[in-house]
Amino acid sequence: MNKQNIKSILTNARLRLVAATCLILAGLGLPTAELARGGGSPPGPFTMTFTIPASVCGFEVQETITGKLGVISLPGGGFLVTSPATTAVFTNLSDPTKSVTINGFTGPAIVTFDQNGNTVVRGLGRGAIDDPATPGFGIRFQDGDFTLVFDPNGNLLQDTGHGLVTNVCDLID
Repeated sequence: MNKQNIKSILTNARLRLVAATCLILAGLGLPTAELARGGGSPPGPFTMTFTIPASVCGFEVQETITGKLGVISLPGGGFLVTSPATTAVFTNLSDPTKSVTINGFTGPAIVTFDQNGNTVVRGLGRGAIDDPATPGFGIRFQDGDFTLVFDPNGNLLQDTGHGLVTNVCDLID
């Protein structure tokens, strides 16, 4: 699977969240043999800018992600997305003077699909995620081990994990 296909899948599926930011999480320790069997490519330059709808923070937010992106197909389906040395800038579009830059989104995220057609996203380490379909979810900067499960329509079914959670909306309001 090439990077363009992954970006297309994530953009189209969006899971009613900004999946690209979910990809920028950190700290995986899969054995090298498992990664070698999966296939993929080394991380390459990646920049993406998009608008997070006002339903998330109460105002539109522009997010610009800059860094590297790599995708590894996993044995048995799913994929591992790495994003070393990635930075995200969140800007309040109602008041562009209110902005925050978060460095150190280092990947990875493990994306798999269960027997019911649900998408399971496990993020390890540092990353950000939002879910416009879930009131009060906001934009969360997470540092830890978090798992989110979405049904085929992108509705959040499960949100578990532990670690530090910071509300980015509060930082730029």
